[in-house]
Amino acid sequence: MSDDGPNVYVEGISDMSSVGDPFVGVPISRDIIESTAAQYSINSDSLASVLREVRNTSVIETSTLFTGFDPLPVGQNDDGLLYVLAEAEECWDAVAGELELTETGRDAVAAAHHRQVEKVAQGQVQRSGVGFVVYCSEFPAGAVSDIIAVANKTKLPYRQTTIWVLSQYVPDTDAIAHILSLPEPVIQSQLAAVDQATEQSVVEARTLDVPGVLSRVHSSPQSPRWMGLEWSKWFDLRERDELREKLPQLAGLYRVRHSDIPGLMYIGESGAEGGVRERVGISLSAGVGESAPSTANKHGAADQLRQITGVAGGKMEVSVATPPISSNQEHRRAIESALVAVCRRETGRTPMVQLNREPIKQASEGGSKVCQELMKIAERSSYRVPSWRPWRDVTSENWLGLNWTEGNPLSERDSISSGGTHAFRVWREEHDTHWSQTLHEVGTTGVISSRLFDLQNEYGAETIFSVVKLQGLSADTHRRSRELREVRSDLVGAHYLATGSPPVARF
Repeated sequence: MSDDGPNVYVEGISDMSSVGDPFVGVPISRDIIESTAAQYSINSDSLASVLREVRNTSVIETSTLFTGFDPLPVGQNDDGLLYVLAEAEECWDAVAGELELTETGRDAVAAAHHRQVEKVAQGQVQRSGVGFVVYCSEFPAGAVSDIIAVANKTKLPYRQTTIWVLSQYVPDTDAIAHILSLPEPVIQSQLAAVDQATEQSVVEARTLDVPGVLSRVHSSPQSPRWMGLEWSKWFDLRERDELREKLPQLAGLYRVRHSDIPGLMYIGESGAEGGVRERVGISLSAGVGESAPSTANKHGAADQLRQITGVAGGKMEVSVATPPISSNQEHRRAIESALVAVCRRETGRTPMVQLNREPIKQASEGGSKVCQELMKIAERSSYRVPSWRPWRDVTSENWLGLNWTEGNPLSERDSISSGGTHAFRVWREEHDTHWSQTLHEVGTTGVISSRLFDLQNEYGAETIFSVVKLQGLSADTHRRSRELREVRSDLVGAHYLATGSPPVARF
């Protein structure tokens, strides 16, 4: 194309392209740039130069599109580009004003972006809108196809669809906010709107609902609505009379915190005849009370809780939740696993005295820094917390951020090396969408060949299995046993949060 055609920039602004290859660093393919330049009778090098400048503006970004419009992602590539459609024609007017483009330059830039998006989408998406190519390097691989699938099944706004699907790949609202460059409260409000939509529409509920009684919206372990449950107020564990009066005789869950230490000390469940009143109001409180003799300690965590307050001061407090489904033992224990797993995820450590831990034995005699010391001890004694990216697809090869083997029939179990300690999972392909899939069994074993042999005998040769070798386990027998229980809590808890049911053979 000659330089005699229309200018890209307004009068007085040079159309001269950059030194070197003008197409380097441009998010639009060269063939589209050249065909668009020919259509608008402008210099292709100049158009490429402008497109590079557009990339650096603050207008065409995920934060702009996902704040003021309702964009639908339709593709992505390995270079961190995200291709979206949005009714946002005015964005190009803002770009033209910022870069001082002519009307021809503005139209050519918009056309190039739209054609690139159309080329990537390949007719898979039926919606109107203008195409935008933006940088979003941390957008999860594979999420776009899920977004399109959900968008085709529901009437949710595309922005809510995108945020909901991202929540299936990353566990935290702050992580989603980082990906889309949006404030975290915006993400939280959009997820809350999705939850509300699932209560009002059968179609949305079938597609989007977090199965079961738990919710990801309230993830702070001390929240009164932690994981969507209705928790009681916090009671002083020394106030035995109040506990026996106020706690219900119902099956349920309970959590213990220290008044001066973040996070939780312990998470438990009770299906005893006297419910949480008996387990917490009698057994646990009797062991924690300052004047209680050791013979009154009927709860395994009570000694450690009492010793911590003896050294660190403060008080132990308890809060309970009794959702109706907790009368079912399998669900109640799976919810307990989910709470432990989420607590580990949110705080970076296992609750301080969970699994018979004795942090006070490793602490100093006392002092102003004992609380911080106890937290560091708890972190050191906890097995590594998985990344939870992704977490919703329980059969994914990188479920929870772990390096699982490819799923294969148990008839091919001999392909797995027998050395080391492994986590395993087995399932049958029963659903057409991967986030509806459930596992038959998850667990850990030190002899994987023998365990897979047993699983084949139990479930059949065509049942699918996948394993991951666990790294960094302690050589100490007792500590290693606790670490494997932490792994099982992570697996069962994440499965319950994702599917609303425990693995079939877990409890």
